[in-house]
Amino acid sequence: MKTKATSVETTTLDLRVIYVRHTGSYRELGAVIPGMIQKLYAFAMSRRLLDPKDTKILSVYHDNPDLTDEAQLRVSLCMTINKTAKVEEQGEIGVMSISGDYAVGHFEIPPMDYGAVWQYMYGEWLPNSGTQPRDSFPFEVYVSDPSQNPGGNQLLDVYLPVEPLGSI
Repeated sequence: MKTKATSVETTTLDLRVIYVRHTGSYRELGAVIPGMIQKLYAFAMSRRLLDPKDTKILSVYHDNPDLTDEAQLRVSLCMTINKTAKVEEQGEIGVMSISGDYAVGHFEIPPMDYGAVWQYMYGEWLPNSGTQPRDSFPFEVYVSDPSQNPGGNQLLDVYLPVEPLGSI
């Protein structure tokens, strides 16, 4: 079965996040993500940055895997924080802003379909959208815990930075 978004919409974002970065193959992510999440949560808890209603976990992809050597691929695991929180980078924890216009594809997928989601957004949705990629980083927001969903599916939102065609 071909992966397709349940819906795609556009939105304008202005987020602030803390992050920890991994450099290496995407195949390594399953093994390193738990430790990255633990670091983010420990940092956020010690500074009272968590908001149970608004905190989101996301992964920012800094490199195109078709253009970047696998060992040099960078992924930042992020946690949203209040824009006014006083937070400074410390050790492995960084702070960055994510803003601008994004297309958001909403998906419910089995755990192994992440690649198909990105292929759909860039290969099918984008060419027919009237938009083009904007110079920023795409990311995923994890809407659910697969262990809590029937069949182990993941509810996932994929954000592509976009702008109207011809804006460049």
